[in-house]
Amino acid sequence: MPSRLRDIGGAIAATLVLETTISLIWACVPVLAPAISTERGWNIGILAFYGPIVSVAALAVSFEVPRLLDRLGAMGLMLLCAAVSIMGLLCLLSSNVAVACAAAIAIGFATGARNPASSQILGARTPPRTIGLVMSIKQMGVPFGGVLAGSVVPILIIQSGVRGAIVELALAGAACALAVLPTLRWLNGAAVHPSGPYRPLEPLKTVLALPGMPRFLCAALSFTAMQICLRSFFTAYLVHLGFTLSIAGLAFGCSQAAGIVGQVGWAVLSDRFLPAPSVMMLVGLCMSAGALLTAAIEPGWPLAAIIAIAMLYGVSAAGYVPVVLAHMARQAPPARVGAFTSAANLFLLGGFLAGPLLFGGVLSQLGYAPAFVVLAGCTFATSMLMLNAGRRRTSHEQD
Repeated sequence: MPSRLRDIGGAIAATLVLETTISLIWACVPVLAPAISTERGWNIGILAFYGPIVSVAALAVSFEVPRLLDRLGAMGLMLLCAAVSIMGLLCLLSSNVAVACAAAIAIGFATGARNPASSQILGARTPPRTIGLVMSIKQMGVPFGGVLAGSVVPILIIQSGVRGAIVELALAGAACALAVLPTLRWLNGAAVHPSGPYRPLEPLKTVLALPGMPRFLCAALSFTAMQICLRSFFTAYLVHLGFTLSIAGLAFGCSQAAGIVGQVGWAVLSDRFLPAPSVMMLVGLCMSAGALLTAAIEPGWPLAAIIAIAMLYGVSAAGYVPVVLAHMARQAPPARVGAFTSAANLFLLGGFLAGPLLFGGVLSQLGYAPAFVVLAGCTFATSMLMLNAGRRRTSHEQD
């Protein structure tokens, strides 16, 4: 048992370092963008293309992830993701807009491949009873990278300028990757190297054939759409209502802190007490309630009420991903955890694209409050899909 705990602990530490590194690079681009646009005379509006390009690149690479896992191994792929994201960051040193746009493509590659790779590393060596908790700890690297980007990058820009900050961030990322490099042979496991023809849609077909899985992934898609809309529009909505930027920022920060707590809480609930579909249903109901209450906020509401709504919204909208990853790991054979996760990743990334488009369309026609109501309706409807799926545990969850 001590040896197994060391194995799992070391795997968590290695994946957490790389998850944080890749997330930091992803999040630092929007922080760098205003300074870059001022220095080079670029229109800051090009930042609007960053998220969609990252999402499209991530979706495209998701079809190749199973083959990359077979050829490189899980830790090999994670290290490749770190290296590619660092090279993408260095593209921002160029004054050529086309070269700088390559940063979004490279970071999209890392975004699309890192979750399946880290899930393969952890899912193959973690007991089903604790897989949700393990995934939630690993997933903390995503918000932690964002926190680092928001707190450290502005200081680096002031001290070293834009180009100096980019180089320093790239060096820090390379140092993290080199620190994890000795774990490559240990965590890679045996590569599969299949001899038959490659079928990129096979993992997706296999996952969708599992009992109840289409409904589960449909819910994951709508939850991701809600999550990205919370991150993208919540602060702007509060400012639109007349609250100060400091109050809006405080409420948003509380929502993200609640999301970190939710990642652990929902994961433990799915590990120990309820089937994953039932947990997803509860997550969706809380998410829908949070969005509806957000739509009901009016100017002059007390700060305590706004923070309470923000935390309810955040604890669900930012906390369900480990439940999805753990559910995939329980369903998959150990050697195919990453491939199964890459199939689920297609739905998560689809929500990342669809959410802002739907919200923005309703916003442009009807305003913020109706947009939150529409998103709440979507998450409520997909939560109800989980009602029957959550009545029985799968045989993997009973082990």
